[in-house]
Amino acid sequence: MISMDSFADYILTEESFAKKIEIMCYLQKKTNIFFDNSVIFKALIAKLFIESMDIDVDKNIVITAMLLCGCKKINNAQDIEKIKSYAKEGAEFISKLGFSKEFCTICEQHNRYSNSIPRKKESDILELADQFGGMLLDRPERVAFPIEEALILLESRNLKNCNNRYLNQFKDFINIAKEVNL
Repeated sequence: MISMDSFADYILTEESFAKKIEIMCYLQKKTNIFFDNSVIFKALIAKLFIESMDIDVDKNIVITAMLLCGCKKINNAQDIEKIKSYAKEGAEFISKLGFSKEFCTICEQHNRYSNSIPRKKESDILELADQFGGMLLDRPERVAFPIEEALILLESRNLKNCNNRYLNQFKDFINIAKEVNL
């Protein structure tokens, strides 16, 4: 059994994507955090983006953060106050699991509701994978967007007036991925 004060070390020392998912399934069963296939999908987007575009970040940190950053998310997309607070609540929760303040900040900044600055570069990757991945999935209130439309909405609506340092590289990545049918 994993003690909670060693959980951060345990998952961060695991390099295998598949084993990280197994660890997250265990944590979800023990703590009832939000963890479903959408989280895995978004983490895979982040992983492929970093690998394909040779982004200079610690891939292990980003993937682990992507798996954990939405841990306090709720399924009700209509509760705007909960939407605005879940990233901060999640960062507080994972700090109790032994993660560093920097790691928790990366997770908290995956959306911009906490207004935490300066933004970490890893957070910009989480933001892209989370928002783009979310648009590619069906939701109770809407069907999934086609890739091209999701990319346009990401840039012109979701990240309008936001400085995401990886947006142009991400658009290139998506266009390359479409060409090679990733």
